[in-house]
Amino acid sequence: MTTTVFRAGNGAAWLDLLSTLEGRYRDTLLDYLDTPDRLAAWLDVAGLRPAAAVTEIDVTRVADLREALHRVTVAVLLGTTPRPVDVAVLDRTLAADVPLRAAAGPGRVRVDHPATVDEAMARLVRDAVQVLSGPRRASLRACGDNTCASIFLDDSGRRRWCTDERCGNRMRVRAHRARARVAHD
Repeated sequence: MTTTVFRAGNGAAWLDLLSTLEGRYRDTLLDYLDTPDRLAAWLDVAGLRPAAAVTEIDVTRVADLREALHRVTVAVLLGTTPRPVDVAVLDRTLAADVPLRAAAGPGRVRVDHPATVDEAMARLVRDAVQVLSGPRRASLRACGDNTCASIFLDDSGRRRWCTDERCGNRMRVRAHRARARVAHD
């Protein structure tokens, strides 16, 4: 089995979830969570691997949630009203939310892992709704690469891209090539 490297660094696990579907604004889509094993691996990386096994049904539900959450987040970024059907998906997901439980570890306290994928997704949606409805929504940014659909939190007010290594480099290369064409003409 090959190891999948998931995009991270968007400022919150729920924003990293949105980045697991690549190519929303391109011709080809790449879904990094298209199998139970890959979804389980992503949940593990996000610190949310559930005790229960991840199933095909979980894969479908997470994909539906991810897209509804993306549409709601884009609406918030644009200052428009999210579609009620997408907000309903978030509400249904929040129904699985349970109080967090602390567990002791050597020299630290940690949050217990969720019991199910539904519980894991409820934790993410709880975080998302708190950001989308609170003062941190002003820190939400869409990637400056118009072919990238990533959204990130920018508390510095200086970031232009979701990742400097990927989208930032791609945009700098495009700008360099455009300048070179103009200079050559």
